[in-house]
Amino acid sequence: MGYQETTRRRALAAIGAASTIGIAGCMGGGGGDQLQMRTSTEDTSAYQLSSGLAAVADNHDEISIDARPSDGALQSMRQLDAGDADLAYTDAYNSWEIINEMGEYEDEPFESEIQAAFWYYDIYGGLTAADQETAETVEDLDGLAVNPNPVGTAMRTMTEAHLEHALDLDSYDELALDYGEEGSALGEGTADVVSDIRINVDLQPSYVEEQYSINDDAWLVHWPDNVVESIQDDDAPVTGEYLSVDDTPGPDVGDRDEEWWVATVYNVYVREDFDNDTMYTLLEMIRDNSEELADYQDLAGDWADMENLAEPAADIPDVEMHEGAQDFFEDEGVL
Repeated sequence: MGYQETTRRRALAAIGAASTIGIAGCMGGGGGDQLQMRTSTEDTSAYQLSSGLAAVADNHDEISIDARPSDGALQSMRQLDAGDADLAYTDAYNSWEIINEMGEYEDEPFESEIQAAFWYYDIYGGLTAADQETAETVEDLDGLAVNPNPVGTAMRTMTEAHLEHALDLDSYDELALDYGEEGSALGEGTADVVSDIRINVDLQPSYVEEQYSINDDAWLVHWPDNVVESIQDDDAPVTGEYLSVDDTPGPDVGDRDEEWWVATVYNVYVREDFDNDTMYTLLEMIRDNSEELADYQDLAGDWADMENLAEPAADIPDVEMHEGAQDFFEDEGVL
């Protein structure tokens, strides 16, 4: 399949990657006073979670974090590679592309080695059409205006890796909408198909709730069995999962009991030279303040279980775990 090629969309997803915010503080050797953390745009759970982490750190003496928004996971990882961030996040597929110099990284590879630190959350992605007649299945997207997640997000890259099994990516009109713009664009008719995001299955972001509140006929686009089988046969880690329609309220699903969703794991990454003691201290802070973190963002409640934090980050194809994180999780008895 075309996942190994540098498509126009993957190049577009890198727009803004060269822009940087802030100066990284905790480089190799442990120098600097403040960790620079980059995730995604201000309207996302990713940024809210990082802001909560920074706020909790401010209440304690162990560590300091400056969490600022970025244009998405792809940009935050470029900032990490450039030394303008100490902590960044992306999904397992994007990190696999980085390590193996696939996609956009074939022509613009990273100069630094990235390593996994800890699990952030799981994301599930669907596609929503204005109604069933617009696009019943992903094989019906030909000629439509489609926003397969915002430009610069790792979910856009992963969704496109799925769609390559259904049709030529150049066959639809590619849009560049932010998450908060998708619902109104669908209602106004400037978009035919937009994204649907669920975090850890049961969390529906507010912009998705709004999307369905203003689009009564919105239809969850179906992934036919033959397309899913092709995805599952892909040598690349293009991952998905069937979810019960009872767990994904909002769109019209017809008489379906379940539907295939793009499914991927987001982790926090550092460069190989990130200080081991600082990593250990960061993870200790998360362990000791999980309830306070959850007060800022409900998703952090899942961080109370150290096994949740450890196992996904230790199981990324071709990506090593940072030594400081490995030491911490081994001491916790979860690796």
